[in-house]
Amino acid sequence: MPLGDGLQGLVTLTAVVIGSLLAKTIFRRCNQPTVLGPIVFGLLLGAIVASCNSQSIRIVLPGTSKFLVESAGTAGLLLLMFAVGIELRTHRQTKDGRPRHWQLGAAAMFPIALCAAAAWPFAHQLTGMKGNTFSAWAFVGVALGVTAVPVLVLVIQDLRVTSSPVARAAIRIAVITDGLAWAMVTLLLVLTAKHGAMSAAELGIGVALLVVVILIAPRIISRYRAFEQNSPRAITMFACALTGAASTQILGLHPAVGAIIAGYFFPATLTNDRAKHVLETVIDLLIPAFFVAASLSVPLHTLRDQLSRQGLLCVLSLTIAAFASKLLAGYFFGRSRGYTRRASSQLGALLNCRGVTEIAIASVGYQAQLIGAYAFAMLCGLAIFTTAVTAPLFRAVEPRAHTRSIEGISVASG
Repeated sequence: MPLGDGLQGLVTLTAVVIGSLLAKTIFRRCNQPTVLGPIVFGLLLGAIVASCNSQSIRIVLPGTSKFLVESAGTAGLLLLMFAVGIELRTHRQTKDGRPRHWQLGAAAMFPIALCAAAAWPFAHQLTGMKGNTFSAWAFVGVALGVTAVPVLVLVIQDLRVTSSPVARAAIRIAVITDGLAWAMVTLLLVLTAKHGAMSAAELGIGVALLVVVILIAPRIISRYRAFEQNSPRAITMFACALTGAASTQILGLHPAVGAIIAGYFFPATLTNDRAKHVLETVIDLLIPAFFVAASLSVPLHTLRDQLSRQGLLCVLSLTIAAFASKLLAGYFFGRSRGYTRRASSQLGALLNCRGVTEIAIASVGYQAQLIGAYAFAMLCGLAIFTTAVTAPLFRAVEPRAHTRSIEGISVASG
């Protein structure tokens, strides 16, 4: 007797979760960030399923099951973006000798500008269905310019340099960069969105929900001790993430933007280590489904396009720009702060950690049709590659990088 679509969907989700956990174990043993495990597994699984013929896909993943996987993936993405918002707020006051605003601004803007310039000659190849070449190369520049704060924190912990000035500087720059990147993504979405179809009622509801997430809900939640318990707190986090996502969705923006806003304004008193652990556990269960669904939406012929002469040139150019922009930004920031050349190079290596943030931004752009399937596949590949080599690059610069402190930083950086 065949399984029903609903039960088959649950079985599929369970298999995805188990596979992602095994992938995390493999990556841990390979001395790689464990967060890459679910990403690689989900994207590969989605690509394998997408390579099957239509009849096989209907058998493996019928309509209801596919909807369930996509819904779970969407929930995982929203919670992940909610966690990103929390991290942006948590680390926004990280101190590193009070660097000047122009130093932070230059370190954040330079990678975005350089990557956008590198993407400009390939704008037609990167463009989505909307056919806006400007938004395509600008969006790719923003996506390649990010540094994933949550993943960077994990990499720094694995390297055992949490208390070092280089690590603190990397987190501070990453917070500024990611905040700027999401602001620029929102601006591009606003510029390319069709606002004429929005009614006054929709605008009012969207703004009202946004006000609730930013002003009303945080005050109510912080006043009642009942929300400090694990179960109510977890439910409240999910409700805030959904409310923020709904607000920006109604306003014509991607739901991920609203989830980040909700996480940023969520009461800090309720985001202790235990709360973050619960949130991370739920994300680990749901986010692999997002990568499977994202990979299923990419036509496989785009991968063949990357093997063409023009495609390889595009990938090579953007790969060089991605690495060079972060290495140079970190190096010059470090030198301006009085770091040694070695410590400055380490800072640039850490900033290359893009992880899930780049993939999330790429997904937003692909769903909004700002970029095409080719650009989405390329950004996912570069996110995995640059994150995988972050720790080896760091260790290559300093063989003793696994120690708890980094020597060679002048007193001015204290």
